[in-house]
Amino acid sequence: MNNKNIKSCSKFLRCRKIWFLFLIELNGNPKAVNPLEIVPESFWPSVTDLLIKAKYIGQNQEYYLCESRKYIDYLSKGGKAFEGI
Repeated sequence: MNNKNIKSCSKFLRCRKIWFLFLIELNGNPKAVNPLEIVPESFWPSVTDLLIKAKYIGQNQEYYLCESRKYIDYLSKGGKAFEGI
């Protein structure tokens, strides 16, 4: 893995932490805005591609609400919260 890929992976993991925090926020506030959607593509172009593939950005609010419900259900059954790096 080259240095660029390592940096992209590290940034993606940070974004993943933000994603799970967003899902928790969305549970209490269904109108919450996905903070990952706000980051411009030009800032992290290689990470943006990973976020799109993971469906962390580029989806509609209904998709995010569904993912939030699934994550909250997982946590309510004793699932471990994502801690990131």
